[in-house]
Amino acid sequence: MFLNLKREDAARYSFLLGLPAILGAGVKELLELRKAGLDTQGWEVLGVGLASASLSAFVAIWTLMKVMERFSSWPFVIYRFLMGCFLLLIVWLGVFDPNM
Repeated sequence: MFLNLKREDAARYSFLLGLPAILGAGVKELLELRKAGLDTQGWEVLGVGLASASLSAFVAIWTLMKVMERFSSWPFVIYRFLMGCFLLLIVWLGVFDPNM
């Protein structure tokens, strides 16, 4: 936003910026699973999970990009602020212990 990019372009750039880290983490995990000797059924389950997670991530990002094109990001900012306050409150009240 500081580079005078449109809101949609800045959001697209931020998503693309995260792809190398996500890809690297995925490759690392696949290598660890290969070393652990995952059986055929495990690889099949992993493949189905990867496909469904990829599809749902694509739909979520596509939807968010469409929302960013039409509306301001302030409702999302307010939602994130309120969710953060709520999470801090439940940790402070002891309902959830982050050290578990």
